[in-house]
Amino acid sequence: MKTLYYSTILTFSLLMLFGCGNHYDTQSTYLPGDGCEYAQYFGLSDSAGNINIIVQDSWEEENITGEGIMVIRKSDNKEYKRIICMSTSHIAYISALGLQERIVGVSGSRYISTPEIIQGISDGKIADIGFESSLNYELLLSLRPDIVFTYGISGENNQYIEKIRQFGIEVVALGDYLEEHPLGKLEYLKLFGELLDRRGLADSLYISSRDRYLNHKQTASSASNYDVLVNAPWKDVWYIPGEKSYMTILIEDAGGRILGSESNESRTKSLSIEKVYSFASKAQFWLNPNNALSIEELKGMNPLFENIQALKEGKVYNNTKMNTPGGGSGFWEQGVIEPDIILLDLISILHPELAPGHIPKYYIRLK
Repeated sequence: MKTLYYSTILTFSLLMLFGCGNHYDTQSTYLPGDGCEYAQYFGLSDSAGNINIIVQDSWEEENITGEGIMVIRKSDNKEYKRIICMSTSHIAYISALGLQERIVGVSGSRYISTPEIIQGISDGKIADIGFESSLNYELLLSLRPDIVFTYGISGENNQYIEKIRQFGIEVVALGDYLEEHPLGKLEYLKLFGELLDRRGLADSLYISSRDRYLNHKQTASSASNYDVLVNAPWKDVWYIPGEKSYMTILIEDAGGRILGSESNESRTKSLSIEKVYSFASKAQFWLNPNNALSIEELKGMNPLFENIQALKEGKVYNNTKMNTPGGGSGFWEQGVIEPDIILLDLISILHPELAPGHIPKYYIRLK
């Protein structure tokens, strides 16, 4: 998993005017999800026949009400033909709209899994501008981008956003990674569709994937819930997602129940190995054990793991099937636009009788 994708975000306010026909405002209140069904960190507002794109400008995870918002009033004659993406998920949205040829720069090329972008980097058509505080500004400027899509991050590393804007380059910092519902992440197709003049296609892709997801969820709704252990210890800490988090929603919609998940909580808890083991031994399935590649590797982490039911029965699955040698994760990149496929993968693992013939795209069974 690309760790920067989960960085905590710090509040910032956009105070400058950049680009032709686009106006940015800060306001005192945030109206979450205006025009959206699941996404909480952006909205689409129709004002006198013009669509305003509202992006939450407060990135503290515990404060979704926000202290300010950014409003992008998109003019009809503004086109974004040269794009820089600083998050792999943004590459997926743009590629889904068939506009990947507009991407001229990325951040962290080794973490990218989209084949067309990898090829573009190899051919020298797409440049890697580096990360946050170590950006190559000279290279960035030479790319002549019309817009930079990024995400806010906490602390001093967040300063790079304002520095890019000082060059007169339009920057949109998105909170798609904060969205907890899989369909909330998917819904960012609408935002990219609106900005890149592909709204009709974006709506069609969203509706199709949403409907398939809800149909799969309905299929699994009557199935028995299996006890599921998720993740694996990292430096003696085991992270268990809360009941309202992204992975918990996916697994519950597939007919599973995450052991140790805290009720009415979206944040992830850090627990000791001993604490997790106290309830992990009864797990019927073990999912997403970090970057583990085999059962033997998991056994080598801790001799107690051999007592976990799922491991003894070989029911351990990892979402690393689409990983790249450089560390890229298709699950966290393309997966944002394919929640229906991820859900079907999980259903085929937990309840194979409900998904006959389905071969998981993102999951692999460890041996």
